[in-house]
Amino acid sequence: MKRSDKIRLKFFLVNIAKGIAVLGLLLVFYRILINYVDIANIKGFSHLEDLSIAFVFTVFFFSEVIFGIIPPEFFMIWVLNNKGVEMYPIFIIALSTISYFAGIFAFLFGKYLHETSLYNLMKKHIIGKYERKINMYGGIAVVIAALTPLPFSATSAVVGAIGYPNNKYFLFALARFIRYFLYGYIIFLATP
Repeated sequence: MKRSDKIRLKFFLVNIAKGIAVLGLLLVFYRILINYVDIANIKGFSHLEDLSIAFVFTVFFFSEVIFGIIPPEFFMIWVLNNKGVEMYPIFIIALSTISYFAGIFAFLFGKYLHETSLYNLMKKHIIGKYERKINMYGGIAVVIAALTPLPFSATSAVVGAIGYPNNKYFLFALARFIRYFLYGYIIFLATP
């Protein structure tokens, strides 16, 4: 195995391990919350079940575009607890599709940014260090960001800004669906 392949494999495995660790912590927090906290009696939380799907999906889309401010697992937990087991798979498909298209939006924004004078300034101060990694890891960086808690939209924007090919990005970004289906299934199993 070439040295560059070993470096890519290590990058992949380290980030997958971090993703598993974050998911594990989230699930422990979720189990403790369900078993020991009466959420219905916490001021403000009792109204979460009244939120409309359109509102939740809109908040989710903007969260995903703005570098994943709210972890998607919270939306999965909300859906499971408020819309029921029967609708859960449909909502996981909807959330993963929204996330995928939010990544495409960020990617295309990055492509647009590349054509502006702002790009040179950002490259010098922000994007430069990420650009080197993305050039080094290629599609693996997109897959890692799609599968782990790394900011998917931020990675997508940088990938777009450095001129990564559209068809490769669209293909590698499909890993986002794997994350949602896997995490959604694990959250489903963790729910009493």
